[in-house]
Amino acid sequence: MYIKTLKVGSIIIMLFVIIYLGTLIDWIFRPVVVFVQTLFFPILIAGILFYLLRPLVHLLSKKIPRVLSIMIIYVALLIVGIIFISIIGPEIQKQFTNFMNNIPVIFAELQLLIAEIQRNDWIERIGLTETFEIEGQIEQIGAIIGGILGDLVPRSVGFIGSIFSALLMLLIIPFLLFYLLKEGEKLPKYMVRFFNKEKQDEVRKILTNMDKTLSSYIQGVLIVCSFIGVLYYIGFTSIGLEYALILAMIGMLTNVIPYVGPWIGAVPSFIVGLLHSPMMALLVLIIVVVIQQIESIFVQPQIIGKKMSIHPVTVLILVLVAGRFIGVLGMILVIPTYAVCKVIVTHLYGLWKVKAEERANMP
Repeated sequence: MYIKTLKVGSIIIMLFVIIYLGTLIDWIFRPVVVFVQTLFFPILIAGILFYLLRPLVHLLSKKIPRVLSIMIIYVALLIVGIIFISIIGPEIQKQFTNFMNNIPVIFAELQLLIAEIQRNDWIERIGLTETFEIEGQIEQIGAIIGGILGDLVPRSVGFIGSIFSALLMLLIIPFLLFYLLKEGEKLPKYMVRFFNKEKQDEVRKILTNMDKTLSSYIQGVLIVCSFIGVLYYIGFTSIGLEYALILAMIGMLTNVIPYVGPWIGAVPSFIVGLLHSPMMALLVLIIVVVIQQIESIFVQPQIIGKKMSIHPVTVLILVLVAGRFIGVLGMILVIPTYAVCKVIVTHLYGLWKVKAEERANMP
C-alpha cells in the first residue's frame, strides 16, 4: 500500500514539473495552440451537426447509398436555409437594425427610470438610494457600445478578417461533416485497435456509451431550445412586446446554458418590457416564469434528464464554476464534458472493481 501511494505521488509530482517546464517554453507550443484554436469551432460545430443529422442519414441509407443520402440531406438543408432566410430573414434584419439603432435611446430611458426610482419617497425612507446609483455604469456601458458601433467602419481590416474566417469555417464545416457522416461509424473501430485485445471489449462499451450520451444531450438540447424559442415568440407577440423575434432568439440561444441561461436570456426582454411600461415588464416576467416551469417540469426531464442522470445541484455547480474560469463557452460545454467523463470513470471503476474481486478470490 505504501509503495503504491509513493508511485502515485511521484507521478503527480512529475506531471506538475512537466506542466511548469511547459510554461517556461510556451513559445514551442504556440503553433499547436493556434492550430487547435483554428480547428476547435469547426470541429465542434461539425460534431454537433453530425449527431443531429446521423439518424436521418441512417434512415435514408437503408434505401439508397450512404454518400447519396448525405448529398440529398445537404441539398435539402440548402433549400430549407434559403427558404428560411427569404421568409424570416427580412424580419430578423428589420428588428435587429431597429434594436441596434435604439440602444442609445434604451439606455437613456433606463437612466431616467432609475433616476425616478431614486427620487421615490419610499426608496429614500428605507435608505436604498445608493443601491440604485448606477447611472455612471449605464453611461459607461452606453459609451462602450457607442464606441464599438462607431468604430465599425474604421476597423474595416478586422471586419474583412472576420468575414474571411467565417467563410473559411463555412468551407471547412461541410467538408468535416461529410466525412463524419460517411466514415464516423468506423472511428470507434480504429480507436479500439490501439488497446490490447483483453481491453478492447471494455473500451468499445465506453465509446458506445459516450456516443449515446453525447447524442442524447445534443438532440435533447436542440428540441428543448426550439420549444422554448417558439413559446417565447408566441408569448412576446401576444402581449405586443417590441423586438419579439430577436428577444425570443436570444432566449432560445441562452437556454443552451442549463439553469442560468434562461434567466440571462430573460434580462433583455424584461428591460425592453420595463421601458414600455411596468405592466409589460410584469407580463414578460410571467411569460418567462411559466415557460421555464413548463420546461423544467414537463420537457427537460423527459428529453434530457432521464438520459443524462445528473443531479440539478451538480449541474448548477458545474455551470457556475465553468463560467467563472472559462466563460460562456465553458458554461455550454461543461455538462456534456462532465457526462462523458462520468461514463469513462464509471466504466473504469467497474472494471477495476471486477479485477480487484478476481485478485481477492485467487488462491
